[in-house]
Amino acid sequence: MNPLVKFAITWVVALMCFTGLAQDSPDLQDDPPLHYTDEMPEFPGGTDSLTAFLQREIVYPPIAKKYGITGTVLIDFVVERDGQVTHGKVKVPLFPDCDVEALRVVMSMPRWKPGRYFGKPIRCFYTVPVRFEN
Repeated sequence: MNPLVKFAITWVVALMCFTGLAQDSPDLQDDPPLHYTDEMPEFPGGTDSLTAFLQREIVYPPIAKKYGITGTVLIDFVVERDGQVTHGKVKVPLFPDCDVEALRVVMSMPRWKPGRYFGKPIRCFYTVPVRFEN
């Protein structure tokens, strides 16, 4: 087969694949998450329940405990329209093992009450501080 024909076929197939992925991807079709909205997302039971959940679920990394590392990790994430927590990332790190543990716990949270904009559920950014102390 002619190399030019192979090249053209490869490009057509690649274009079809990427176009299909873009149409099927919810992240590319959804509106971008908002930072502020009429009603911000809420953990089930409110702030006190969120604090209790974090305290109950966090496992203090042994190496961090050994070296007396204390402080706060800030975790950014998106609360989706259905309340699911997605796209978690460490915004302000503390210590690698603490960062990983904080992210693990935040991503394991139950569904939140989603944020609302003009009465409709929307995607919303949220930041949670996770404290590590002896």
